[in-house]
Amino acid sequence: MGVLDQVKNDANYKQSPELTEQQKLESVYQTQLLPKMQKTFLFFKEIVEHLNYLEKAIEIEEYSHDYPQMGVLKQVNYKINTDGYSGLADFNRIMQINVTFVCQGEGDFIYGLEGKSRVEQEVSLLHSRNIPFTWHQYVSAKGIEAATFTITRKIPVRFRFEVDYPQSKINLLITNHENFGTYSKSFEPSAINELLLDEVIRFILRQDGDFVRLDIISQDKLRIQKKAEEEQLQRAKWLEDIKVEEAKKESQAGGESMFFSRIKSFAGRGKK
Repeated sequence: MGVLDQVKNDANYKQSPELTEQQKLESVYQTQLLPKMQKTFLFFKEIVEHLNYLEKAIEIEEYSHDYPQMGVLKQVNYKINTDGYSGLADFNRIMQINVTFVCQGEGDFIYGLEGKSRVEQEVSLLHSRNIPFTWHQYVSAKGIEAATFTITRKIPVRFRFEVDYPQSKINLLITNHENFGTYSKSFEPSAINELLLDEVIRFILRQDGDFVRLDIISQDKLRIQKKAEEEQLQRAKWLEDIKVEEAKKESQAGGESMFFSRIKSFAGRGKK
């Protein structure tokens, strides 16, 4: 056997396990994942058609506790696609399903923030959530970087079922359903059934929050705990600063007291 033939055989031997693994993944996709994605698409396609035909808007009295200026919003304009934009991909090769709608109200609202990092975080959040807004930077009278934000009351919401091909699972990603939050969960193909899809649609229509309530509560607990820890650290630093300042004052007062004692002592000796 020549050197070239040996190299070819070694390359083929190395590739064969990879091809076998790829074939396994494709087999799982065709037999387990694809049928579930097709079923999910047909289910939500029918739901979207009915919702748009009814033209009955869902009212959301408090979309965000962080932004009460949002006021009452209406949930409208349901759409479905499988290409991430506005069209439908090959029904026999569905990799994602996007159900989208908007929560909107009339007009805009304006608010201001101070602090460079706080402003940057706000810009990053609004961009990442695709919220329509404008902002104006300025330096406050205190010399602090600040900005005013103008938010349009039109929040895009998305529910995405997405094939996790390497893991042979189906992921559900939810964006902006409430309080600009995100939520994700992975499912085995066998878990995608009518009961689960019914739970999702009830959650979309804000009839039932049990679908994600426990996970969201856990996330809120972590957020609250983190905020409490940050506040505790800030308070500890504040108390330490106070102690340092008081120590400085005591030191200065002690120095002044000693100085005046010496003057009195000196004055007393002079009187004698």
